[in-house]
Amino acid sequence: MTDEIEKNIQFINENVISDDDYLWKYLDLHKFLSFIISKSFHLTRLDKFEDKREGISPIHLLYQNHKKELDNHPMFEKMRTFMTIDTLGGQMNRIEDELKKIQRFNYASCWVIGKKQTESVAMWNLYSDPKSLAIRIKYSDFKKNIQENGYRTNGVDKEIICSPVNYLNFQDKNNIAEYIDNLLDSVFLKDISFKHENEFRIIAREKEREIPSINYKPNISRSHIENLHNSIYNYPGTKIELENFEKYNFEIVHHPKSTDWTKENINEIIKKFDIGFDIYDSNLELK
Repeated sequence: MTDEIEKNIQFINENVISDDDYLWKYLDLHKFLSFIISKSFHLTRLDKFEDKREGISPIHLLYQNHKKELDNHPMFEKMRTFMTIDTLGGQMNRIEDELKKIQRFNYASCWVIGKKQTESVAMWNLYSDPKSLAIRIKYSDFKKNIQENGYRTNGVDKEIICSPVNYLNFQDKNNIAEYIDNLLDSVFLKDISFKHENEFRIIAREKEREIPSINYKPNISRSHIENLHNSIYNYPGTKIELENFEKYNFEIVHHPKSTDWTKENINEIIKKFDIGFDIYDSNLELK
C-alpha cells in the first residue's frame, strides 16, 4: 500500500446522472466483510471478466465486423467449400494485441446506477444469495467524499477514472460509427446486451509497461517462483482504500429473501465494527 493519500480522481460523462441517483453494489457476505474490514473497494482486472470484449474500441469493432462481411462475401463461396477464409489477419492481430494491453492494465469496480428505492431483481439474482446484501450511496455524496478525503492504492501508481457505462450495439455498424469520434474511454463501452446492468465503473489504470518473463532458478521450485512473479506482476485485482471511511454515507439493504436470523447477524456485525451505516429491509417481496 502506498503511503501517500491520493486525490487525483476523474469523474466523466456525468450528464446522464441525476441529482437523486444512487450507486448500488450487490455483495455476498464475504465481500461485504472484506469491504468494511479493509475499508476498500476491490477492482478486478478487465481480462478476468466474463466478457472477452472488455475495453474494445469502436474502431476495433468496425474492423471485426468488416472482417465478418469479407469472410462471408459471395465471391468466396466456392473457396469456402474446401478452405477457411481469413481476411484482414494483420489487422486482427493488431487489435488482439491492443485489446490485451487495455485489459491487462485496467481494473474495474462495477456498480449499478439507480434511485434510492429502486432495487434490481436481476442484480440480486446474479451477484448475491439470500444471505447477502447490497450497499448504496448517493452519487453526489460518494463523489464529494472521495474528492475531499482521498484514497490509497496498492502496487504501482494508478490513475482513477469514474464514469457511467455507455451501451452500443456491437453488431450495428451505424451505431458503432457514432462513437468513432467520441472521446469516451473504451473501458466505459459495453455491448447493448448488458444494458440491463445500468453500470457505473470505477477504473484504476496502471501505466503500460513491459512485464518480464518468469525467471526460473534450478534450485527453487517453479510454483514458488510463479507465485512470487504473479504477486508482483500478474495480480488479478487491486484495491482502493477510502480515507475517512466513517464519513461516507453508505446504506445497507438486506436481501429480499433474507431471514430474520441473517438480518440480526448482519446488524450485529455493523455494531461490532462501530460503523454508522443505516440498514434497511428490501422493498421487494419475493418467494
